[in-house]
Amino acid sequence: MFKHSIIFLFSICHLPSYICHSQNVIIKGKADTSYLSSANTIYAYTHDDYISYREKELANSTIDAKGNFNLSFSVSTPTYIFLIVDNAKAEMVAEPNKTYNINFLAKDSDAVNTLSIAVHVEIEFNNSDDKELNFLIADFTGRYEAFLEYHRPVIAQKNSVIFGRIDTMKTLCRQKYSTYENSYLTNYIEYTFASLEESIALKGTGKLFNTYINGKPIQLSNYDYMFFFNQFFSATASNLMSASKTQNEIGRQNFSSLMEYFKQNKHLVNDTICEAVILKSLMEYFRYPVYKVNSVVAILEQASKQCKAKENQRSAENLKKKLSVMNVGKPVPQLLFQDVNGKTVSLSEFKGKYVYLNFCASWCSSCMQEMMLIPELKKMYGSKITFVSVSVDKKTDAMKNFLKKNPKLDWTFLYCDNFKKAKEEFNVLTVPTYYLIDPKGNVLTSPAGKPQDIEPTFIQIKKKK
Repeated sequence: MFKHSIIFLFSICHLPSYICHSQNVIIKGKADTSYLSSANTIYAYTHDDYISYREKELANSTIDAKGNFNLSFSVSTPTYIFLIVDNAKAEMVAEPNKTYNINFLAKDSDAVNTLSIAVHVEIEFNNSDDKELNFLIADFTGRYEAFLEYHRPVIAQKNSVIFGRIDTMKTLCRQKYSTYENSYLTNYIEYTFASLEESIALKGTGKLFNTYINGKPIQLSNYDYMFFFNQFFSATASNLMSASKTQNEIGRQNFSSLMEYFKQNKHLVNDTICEAVILKSLMEYFRYPVYKVNSVVAILEQASKQCKAKENQRSAENLKKKLSVMNVGKPVPQLLFQDVNGKTVSLSEFKGKYVYLNFCASWCSSCMQEMMLIPELKKMYGSKITFVSVSVDKKTDAMKNFLKKNPKLDWTFLYCDNFKKAKEEFNVLTVPTYYLIDPKGNVLTSPAGKPQDIEPTFIQIKKKK
Protein backbone atom coordinates (compact mmCIF):
# COMPACT_ATOMS: atom_id res chain seq x y z
CA MET A 1 0.00 0.00 0.00
CA PHE A 2 1.28 3.43 -0.95
CA LYS A 3 2.36 5.77 1.82
CA HIS A 4 2.27 9.57 1.60
CA SER A 5 6.03 9.68 2.09
CA ILE A 6 8.26 7.73 -0.30
CA ILE A 7 12.01 7.31 -0.60
CA PHE A 8 13.34 7.47 -4.14
CA LEU A 9 16.86 6.62 -5.34
CA PHE A 10 17.90 6.35 -9.00
CA SER A 11 20.24 3.38 -8.98
CA ILE A 12 20.03 2.01 -12.53
CA CYS A 13 19.30 4.72 -15.08
CA HIS A 14 18.82 8.44 -15.37
CA LEU A 15 16.33 10.63 -17.09
CA PRO A 16 16.09 13.14 -19.95
CA SER A 17 16.07 16.89 -19.97
CA TYR A 18 14.52 19.25 -22.47
CA ILE A 19 14.52 23.03 -22.50
CA CYS A 20 11.74 24.65 -24.58
CA HIS A 21 8.69 26.53 -23.31
CA SER A 22 9.20 26.54 -19.58
CA GLN A 23 7.01 26.42 -16.51
CA ASN A 24 8.01 26.92 -12.93
CA VAL A 25 9.07 24.14 -10.56
CA ILE A 26 9.39 24.52 -6.80
CA ILE A 27 11.36 22.10 -4.65
CA LYS A 28 11.24 22.90 -0.97
CA GLY A 29 11.88 20.94 2.17
CA LYS A 30 14.62 20.07 4.61
CA ALA A 31 18.21 18.92 4.32
CA ASP A 32 19.56 16.79 7.12
CA THR A 33 21.20 19.15 9.60
CA SER A 34 24.40 17.05 9.58
CA TYR A 35 25.34 18.95 6.39
CA LEU A 36 25.31 22.35 8.09
CA SER A 37 28.81 21.92 9.48
CA SER A 38 30.23 21.88 5.95
CA ALA A 39 27.62 23.53 3.70
CA ASN A 40 24.80 26.04 3.79
CA THR A 41 23.65 25.90 0.16
CA ILE A 42 21.73 23.37 -1.94
CA TYR A 43 22.07 23.40 -5.73
CA ALA A 44 19.85 22.02 -8.50
CA TYR A 45 21.57 20.94 -11.72
CA THR A 46 20.84 19.16 -14.96
CA HIS A 47 23.11 18.28 -17.91
CA ASP A 48 23.45 20.76 -20.75
CA ASP A 49 24.07 17.90 -23.19
CA TYR A 50 24.65 14.14 -23.11
CA ILE A 51 27.98 13.91 -24.91
CA SER A 52 30.10 16.21 -22.73
CA TYR A 53 27.75 15.88 -19.74
CA ARG A 54 28.52 19.48 -18.86
CA GLU A 55 26.56 20.43 -15.76
CA LYS A 56 24.06 23.29 -15.90
CA GLU A 57 22.96 25.02 -12.72
CA LEU A 58 19.20 25.54 -12.50
CA ALA A 59 18.93 27.15 -9.06
CA ASN A 60 20.44 27.35 -5.60
CA SER A 61 19.05 28.07 -2.16
CA THR A 62 20.46 28.85 1.25
CA ILE A 63 19.85 26.15 3.86
CA ASP A 64 18.79 27.76 7.13
CA ALA A 65 19.76 26.66 10.66
CA LYS A 66 16.90 24.12 10.70
CA GLY A 67 17.77 22.69 7.29
CA ASN A 68 14.96 24.41 5.36
CA PHE A 69 15.46 25.39 1.71
CA ASN A 70 13.38 26.53 -1.27
CA LEU A 71 14.47 26.05 -4.89
CA SER A 72 12.66 27.56 -7.86
CA PHE A 73 13.44 27.15 -11.58
CA SER A 74 11.78 26.48 -14.92
CA VAL A 75 11.54 23.41 -17.16
CA SER A 76 9.41 22.66 -20.21
CA THR A 77 8.95 18.90 -19.88
CA PRO A 78 9.80 16.28 -17.22
CA THR A 79 13.51 16.79 -16.62
CA TYR A 80 16.17 14.73 -14.89
CA ILE A 81 17.85 16.87 -12.26
CA PHE A 82 20.23 16.31 -9.39
CA LEU A 83 20.44 18.13 -6.10
CA ILE A 84 23.83 18.77 -4.48
CA VAL A 85 24.64 19.60 -0.87
CA ASP A 86 28.38 19.60 -0.15
CA ASN A 87 29.46 16.40 -1.97
CA ALA A 88 26.12 14.60 -1.49
CA LYS A 89 23.98 14.07 -4.59
CA ALA A 90 20.31 13.09 -4.90
CA GLU A 91 18.46 12.55 -8.19
CA MET A 92 14.84 13.05 -9.21
CA VAL A 93 12.55 14.11 -12.05
CA ALA A 94 11.14 17.63 -12.03
CA GLU A 95 7.87 18.10 -13.92
CA PRO A 96 6.65 21.51 -15.15
CA ASN A 97 4.29 23.41 -12.89
CA LYS A 98 4.86 21.08 -9.92
CA THR A 99 5.75 21.71 -6.29
CA TYR A 100 7.75 19.07 -4.41
CA ASN A 101 8.18 18.81 -0.67
CA ILE A 102 11.20 16.65 0.08
CA ASN A 103 13.68 15.64 2.74
CA PHE A 104 17.30 15.52 1.59
CA LEU A 105 18.59 12.67 3.75
CA ALA A 106 21.99 12.22 5.40
CA LYS A 107 24.90 10.34 3.87
CA ASP A 108 25.58 6.81 5.06
CA SER A 109 27.93 6.83 8.01
CA ASP A 110 30.44 4.71 6.09
CA ALA A 111 30.32 6.84 2.90
CA VAL A 112 33.75 7.74 1.51
CA ASN A 113 34.01 11.51 1.06
CA THR A 114 35.99 12.71 -1.95
CA LEU A 115 36.34 16.01 -3.77
CA SER A 116 35.35 15.00 -7.29
CA ILE A 117 33.06 11.99 -6.82
CA ALA A 118 29.67 12.70 -5.28
CA VAL A 119 28.15 10.49 -2.60
CA HIS A 120 24.68 9.35 -3.65
CA VAL A 121 21.97 9.85 -1.06
CA GLU A 122 18.23 9.36 -0.95
CA ILE A 123 15.45 11.90 -0.94
CA GLU A 124 12.08 11.48 0.69
CA PHE A 125 8.96 12.80 -1.01
CA ASN A 126 6.33 14.11 1.40
CA ASN A 127 3.58 15.10 -1.03
CA SER A 128 3.68 12.35 -3.66
CA ASP A 129 1.04 9.84 -4.75
CA ASP A 130 1.11 6.56 -6.64
CA LYS A 131 0.57 8.26 -10.02
CA GLU A 132 3.41 10.74 -9.62
CA LEU A 133 6.30 10.19 -12.02
CA ASN A 134 9.01 9.76 -9.38
CA PHE A 135 6.89 7.16 -7.62
CA LEU A 136 6.27 5.25 -10.88
CA ILE A 137 9.95 5.24 -11.80
CA ALA A 138 10.85 4.02 -8.32
CA ASP A 139 8.20 1.32 -8.59
CA PHE A 140 9.54 0.13 -11.96
CA THR A 141 13.15 0.32 -10.78
CA GLY A 142 12.31 -1.96 -7.84
CA ARG A 143 10.79 -4.54 -10.19
CA TYR A 144 13.70 -4.23 -12.61
CA GLU A 145 16.29 -4.74 -9.86
CA ALA A 146 14.39 -7.79 -8.63
CA PHE A 147 14.47 -9.17 -12.20
CA LEU A 148 18.23 -8.60 -12.40
CA GLU A 149 18.83 -10.27 -9.04
CA TYR A 150 16.74 -13.32 -9.92
CA HIS A 151 18.46 -13.77 -13.29
CA ARG A 152 21.96 -12.78 -12.18
CA PRO A 153 23.55 -16.23 -12.92
CA VAL A 154 22.06 -16.35 -16.43
CA ILE A 155 23.07 -12.75 -17.14
CA ALA A 156 26.62 -13.35 -15.89
CA GLN A 157 26.95 -16.36 -18.20
CA LYS A 158 25.46 -14.36 -21.10
CA ASN A 159 23.20 -17.31 -21.74
CA SER A 160 20.99 -16.65 -24.77
CA VAL A 161 17.91 -17.77 -22.81
CA ILE A 162 17.97 -14.39 -21.01
CA PHE A 163 16.80 -12.49 -24.09
CA GLY A 164 13.47 -14.32 -24.12
CA ARG A 165 13.00 -13.54 -20.45
CA ILE A 166 13.85 -9.88 -21.05
CA ASP A 167 11.20 -9.75 -23.80
CA THR A 168 8.64 -11.23 -21.40
CA MET A 169 9.57 -8.74 -18.67
CA LYS A 170 9.38 -5.83 -21.14
CA THR A 171 5.90 -6.91 -22.24
CA LEU A 172 4.68 -7.19 -18.65
CA CYS A 173 6.08 -3.76 -17.77
CA ARG A 174 4.56 -2.13 -20.84
CA GLN A 175 1.18 -3.58 -19.93
CA LYS A 176 1.40 -2.55 -16.30
CA TYR A 177 2.52 1.04 -16.85
CA SER A 178 0.64 1.79 -20.09
CA THR A 179 -2.45 2.78 -18.07
CA TYR A 180 -0.60 5.86 -16.82
CA GLU A 181 -0.07 7.13 -20.39
CA ASN A 182 3.22 8.74 -19.43
CA SER A 183 5.61 8.95 -22.39
CA TYR A 184 8.49 9.86 -20.11
CA LEU A 185 8.06 6.69 -18.10
CA THR A 186 7.61 4.63 -21.29
CA ASN A 187 10.89 5.94 -22.63
CA TYR A 188 12.66 5.29 -19.34
CA ILE A 189 11.53 1.65 -19.37
CA GLU A 190 12.38 1.15 -23.05
CA TYR A 191 15.99 2.29 -22.79
CA THR A 192 16.60 0.67 -19.44
CA PHE A 193 16.02 -2.66 -21.16
CA ALA A 194 17.93 -1.53 -24.26
CA SER A 195 21.02 -0.84 -22.14
CA LEU A 196 20.68 -4.23 -20.46
CA GLU A 197 20.42 -6.03 -23.81
CA GLU A 198 23.44 -4.17 -25.16
CA SER A 199 25.54 -5.09 -22.12
CA ILE A 200 24.92 -8.82 -22.60
CA ALA A 201 24.70 -9.00 -26.41
CA LEU A 202 26.39 -12.20 -27.55
CA LYS A 203 27.38 -11.20 -31.07
CA GLY A 204 26.52 -8.60 -33.64
CA THR A 205 24.73 -5.32 -33.11
CA GLY A 206 22.38 -5.30 -36.08
CA LYS A 207 19.29 -6.38 -34.13
CA LEU A 208 19.83 -3.81 -31.38
CA PHE A 209 20.45 -1.09 -33.96
CA ASN A 210 17.23 -1.88 -35.81
CA THR A 211 15.19 -2.25 -32.61
CA TYR A 212 16.27 0.89 -30.79
CA ILE A 213 18.00 3.30 -33.24
CA ASN A 214 17.36 2.73 -36.95
CA GLY A 215 14.26 4.63 -38.04
CA LYS A 216 13.48 5.66 -34.46
CA PRO A 217 13.39 9.24 -33.13
CA ILE A 218 16.91 10.45 -32.37
CA GLN A 219 16.64 11.75 -28.82
CA LEU A 220 19.84 13.69 -28.21
CA SER A 221 18.26 15.48 -25.23
CA ASN A 222 17.09 12.30 -23.52
CA TYR A 223 19.45 10.90 -20.87
CA ASP A 224 18.22 7.31 -21.14
CA TYR A 225 18.35 7.22 -24.92
CA MET A 226 21.82 8.76 -24.86
CA PHE A 227 23.04 6.41 -22.13
CA PHE A 228 22.15 3.53 -24.47
CA PHE A 229 23.42 5.44 -27.53
CA ASN A 230 26.85 6.08 -25.99
CA GLN A 231 27.05 2.49 -24.79
CA PHE A 232 25.99 1.08 -28.17
CA PHE A 233 28.48 3.16 -30.20
CA SER A 234 31.38 2.76 -27.78
CA ALA A 235 33.01 -0.09 -29.74
CA THR A 236 32.39 1.68 -33.05
CA ALA A 237 34.06 4.84 -31.76
CA SER A 238 37.06 2.90 -30.42
CA ASN A 239 37.57 1.05 -33.70
CA LEU A 240 37.35 4.21 -35.77
CA MET A 241 39.59 6.24 -33.49
CA SER A 242 42.33 3.60 -33.47
CA ALA A 243 42.52 3.60 -37.27
CA SER A 244 45.43 5.47 -38.85
CA LYS A 245 43.00 7.02 -41.34
CA THR A 246 41.22 8.75 -38.44
CA GLN A 247 44.51 10.08 -37.09
CA ASN A 248 45.23 11.59 -40.50
CA GLU A 249 41.77 13.15 -40.72
CA ILE A 250 42.13 14.68 -37.26
CA GLY A 251 45.53 16.01 -38.27
CA ARG A 252 43.88 17.75 -41.21
CA GLN A 253 41.55 19.49 -38.75
CA ASN A 254 38.59 19.19 -41.08
CA PHE A 255 35.20 18.26 -39.63
CA SER A 256 33.54 17.74 -43.03
CA SER A 257 36.11 15.19 -44.20
CA LEU A 258 35.86 13.41 -40.84
CA MET A 259 32.09 13.15 -41.41
CA GLU A 260 32.63 11.63 -44.85
CA TYR A 261 35.02 9.06 -43.44
CA PHE A 262 32.81 8.07 -40.50
CA LYS A 263 29.72 7.76 -42.72
CA GLN A 264 31.33 4.81 -44.48
CA ASN A 265 30.25 2.81 -41.42
CA LYS A 266 26.80 1.27 -42.06
CA HIS A 267 25.44 2.48 -38.72
CA LEU A 268 26.49 6.10 -39.30
CA VAL A 269 24.82 7.04 -42.58
CA ASN A 270 22.39 9.33 -40.74
CA ASP A 271 23.92 12.80 -40.39
CA THR A 272 22.71 13.43 -36.84
CA ILE A 273 23.89 10.04 -35.58
CA CYS A 274 27.23 10.42 -37.35
CA GLU A 275 27.76 13.89 -35.84
CA ALA A 276 27.04 12.59 -32.35
CA VAL A 277 29.38 9.60 -32.74
CA ILE A 278 32.20 11.85 -33.97
CA LEU A 279 31.75 14.08 -30.93
CA LYS A 280 31.68 11.08 -28.63
CA SER A 281 34.86 9.80 -30.29
CA LEU A 282 36.66 13.14 -29.96
CA MET A 283 35.70 13.32 -26.29
CA GLU A 284 37.45 9.98 -25.67
CA TYR A 285 40.39 10.66 -28.00
CA PHE A 286 42.58 12.06 -25.22
CA ARG A 287 43.26 8.48 -24.09
CA TYR A 288 45.24 7.82 -27.28
CA PRO A 289 49.04 8.44 -27.37
CA VAL A 290 48.73 10.50 -30.56
CA TYR A 291 46.24 12.90 -28.96
CA LYS A 292 46.69 16.49 -30.12
CA VAL A 293 44.40 18.83 -28.22
CA ASN A 294 44.77 21.74 -30.64
CA SER A 295 43.61 19.60 -33.57
CA VAL A 296 40.62 18.30 -31.61
CA VAL A 297 39.63 21.79 -30.46
CA ALA A 298 39.87 23.07 -34.05
CA ILE A 299 37.50 20.33 -35.25
CA LEU A 300 35.09 21.00 -32.38
CA GLU A 301 35.06 24.69 -33.30
CA GLN A 302 33.95 23.71 -36.83
CA ALA A 303 31.44 21.18 -35.49
CA SER A 304 29.84 23.78 -33.23
CA LYS A 305 28.84 25.67 -36.39
CA GLN A 306 28.49 22.92 -39.02
CA CYS A 307 26.50 20.22 -37.18
CA LYS A 308 22.95 20.03 -38.51
CA ALA A 309 21.46 19.12 -35.12
CA LYS A 310 21.35 22.00 -32.64
CA GLU A 311 21.97 19.54 -29.80
CA ASN A 312 25.19 18.40 -31.49
CA GLN A 313 26.27 22.02 -31.94
CA ARG A 314 25.80 22.54 -28.21
CA SER A 315 27.70 19.33 -27.41
CA ALA A 316 30.59 20.45 -29.64
CA GLU A 317 30.74 23.85 -27.93
CA ASN A 318 30.67 22.26 -24.47
CA LEU A 319 33.37 19.76 -25.43
CA LYS A 320 35.53 22.57 -26.79
CA LYS A 321 35.25 24.38 -23.46
CA LYS A 322 35.93 21.20 -21.52
CA LEU A 323 39.02 20.24 -23.52
CA SER A 324 40.38 23.79 -23.51
CA VAL A 325 40.68 23.91 -19.72
CA MET A 326 44.28 24.70 -18.66
CA ASN A 327 45.70 24.03 -22.11
CA VAL A 328 49.35 24.97 -22.61
CA GLY A 329 49.63 28.44 -24.14
CA LYS A 330 46.14 29.53 -23.07
CA PRO A 331 45.48 32.27 -20.51
CA VAL A 332 44.98 31.03 -16.97
CA PRO A 333 41.29 31.23 -15.86
CA GLN A 334 40.38 34.41 -13.99
CA LEU A 335 38.45 32.77 -11.17
CA LEU A 336 38.48 34.98 -8.09
CA PHE A 337 39.91 33.74 -4.79
CA GLN A 338 40.27 35.18 -1.29
CA ASP A 339 43.51 35.73 0.59
CA VAL A 340 43.92 35.14 4.34
CA ASN A 341 42.56 38.63 5.02
CA GLY A 342 39.44 38.11 2.92
CA LYS A 343 40.67 40.27 0.03
CA THR A 344 39.59 39.19 -3.46
CA VAL A 345 42.55 38.07 -5.58
CA SER A 346 42.92 37.05 -9.24
CA LEU A 347 45.89 35.16 -10.64
CA SER A 348 46.35 37.98 -13.16
CA GLU A 349 47.87 39.98 -10.29
CA PHE A 350 50.95 37.74 -10.43
CA LYS A 351 51.88 38.56 -14.03
CA GLY A 352 55.55 39.31 -14.61
CA LYS A 353 56.87 36.19 -12.87
CA TYR A 354 56.48 32.51 -13.33
CA VAL A 355 53.82 31.10 -10.98
CA TYR A 356 54.01 27.63 -9.46
CA LEU A 357 50.36 27.05 -8.62
CA ASN A 358 48.96 24.21 -6.59
CA PHE A 359 45.52 23.29 -5.29
CA CYS A 360 45.49 21.73 -1.83
CA ALA A 361 43.46 21.06 1.31
CA SER A 362 44.41 21.08 4.99
CA TRP A 363 43.10 17.53 5.48
CA CYS A 364 45.21 16.11 2.62
CA SER A 365 48.27 14.31 4.00
CA SER A 366 50.08 14.17 0.64
CA CYS A 367 49.53 17.93 0.26
CA MET A 368 51.23 18.47 3.63
CA GLN A 369 54.18 16.22 2.80
CA GLU A 370 54.81 17.91 -0.54
CA MET A 371 54.35 21.43 0.84
CA MET A 372 57.19 20.84 3.27
CA LEU A 373 59.50 20.76 0.23
CA ILE A 374 58.40 24.15 -1.09
CA PRO A 375 60.22 26.43 1.42
CA GLU A 376 63.57 25.24 0.10
CA LEU A 377 62.42 25.68 -3.51
CA LYS A 378 61.17 29.18 -2.68
CA LYS A 379 64.53 30.04 -1.10
CA MET A 380 66.41 28.96 -4.24
CA TYR A 381 64.05 30.14 -7.01
CA GLY A 382 61.82 32.78 -5.40
CA SER A 383 63.42 35.61 -7.37
CA LYS A 384 62.02 34.14 -10.60
CA ILE A 385 59.04 32.12 -9.41
CA THR A 386 56.00 33.05 -7.33
CA PHE A 387 54.58 30.21 -5.25
CA VAL A 388 50.79 30.19 -4.86
CA SER A 389 48.67 27.59 -3.09
CA VAL A 390 44.88 27.55 -3.36
CA SER A 391 42.95 25.84 -0.58
CA VAL A 392 39.73 24.00 -1.46
CA ASP A 393 38.81 23.38 2.18
CA LYS A 394 35.12 23.66 2.96
CA LYS A 395 35.68 26.57 5.34
CA THR A 396 38.22 29.39 5.09
CA ASP A 397 39.01 28.97 8.80
CA ALA A 398 40.48 25.55 8.01
CA MET A 399 43.13 27.18 5.82
CA LYS A 400 43.84 29.92 8.38
CA ASN A 401 44.24 27.43 11.23
CA PHE A 402 46.46 25.28 9.05
CA LEU A 403 48.78 28.22 8.35
CA LYS A 404 48.96 29.19 12.01
CA LYS A 405 50.19 25.71 12.83
CA ASN A 406 52.71 25.78 9.95
CA PRO A 407 54.42 29.19 9.96
CA LYS A 408 57.20 27.95 7.66
CA LEU A 409 54.70 27.89 4.82
CA ASP A 410 55.20 31.59 4.11
CA TRP A 411 54.20 31.98 0.47
CA THR A 412 50.85 33.16 -0.95
CA PHE A 413 47.84 31.14 0.16
CA LEU A 414 44.41 31.75 -1.34
CA TYR A 415 41.02 30.25 -0.62
CA CYS A 416 38.54 28.90 -3.20
CA ASP A 417 35.02 28.85 -1.80
CA ASN A 418 33.59 26.96 -4.79
CA PHE A 419 35.33 23.66 -5.60
CA LYS A 420 32.93 23.05 -8.48
CA LYS A 421 34.24 26.18 -10.19
CA ALA A 422 37.84 25.10 -9.55
CA LYS A 423 37.04 21.72 -11.04
CA GLU A 424 35.46 23.25 -14.16
CA GLU A 425 37.91 26.08 -14.80
CA PHE A 426 41.18 24.53 -13.58
CA ASN A 427 40.44 20.83 -14.11
CA VAL A 428 41.14 20.11 -10.45
CA LEU A 429 39.93 16.55 -9.97
CA THR A 430 41.97 15.81 -6.87
CA VAL A 431 44.48 17.41 -4.52
CA PRO A 432 47.27 18.14 -4.74
CA THR A 433 47.24 19.39 -8.34
CA TYR A 434 50.07 21.55 -9.78
CA TYR A 435 50.39 23.97 -12.71
CA LEU A 436 53.14 26.26 -13.99
CA ILE A 437 52.13 29.65 -15.40
CA ASP A 438 54.40 31.88 -17.49
CA PRO A 439 55.03 35.62 -16.86
CA LYS A 440 52.36 36.58 -19.41
CA GLY A 441 49.71 34.71 -17.43
CA ASN A 442 49.50 31.76 -19.83
CA VAL A 443 49.64 28.08 -18.93
CA LEU A 444 53.19 26.81 -19.36
CA THR A 445 52.91 23.26 -18.00
CA SER A 446 49.67 21.37 -17.37
CA PRO A 447 49.88 19.56 -15.08
CA ALA A 448 53.24 20.55 -13.61
CA GLY A 449 55.59 18.32 -11.66
CA LYS A 450 55.27 17.87 -7.93
CA PRO A 451 57.75 19.67 -5.62
CA GLN A 452 60.00 16.60 -5.50
CA ASP A 453 60.16 16.50 -9.33
CA ILE A 454 59.94 20.13 -10.47
CA GLU A 455 63.49 21.37 -9.78
CA PRO A 456 64.96 20.62 -13.26
CA THR A 457 62.25 22.87 -14.71
CA PHE A 458 63.02 25.60 -12.16
CA ILE A 459 66.73 25.41 -13.01
CA GLN A 460 65.94 26.10 -16.67
CA ILE A 461 63.72 29.03 -15.68
CA LYS A 462 66.42 30.50 -13.46
CA LYS A 463 68.91 30.44 -16.34
CA LYS A 464 66.63 32.60 -18.49
CA LYS A 465 67.37 36.31 -18.62
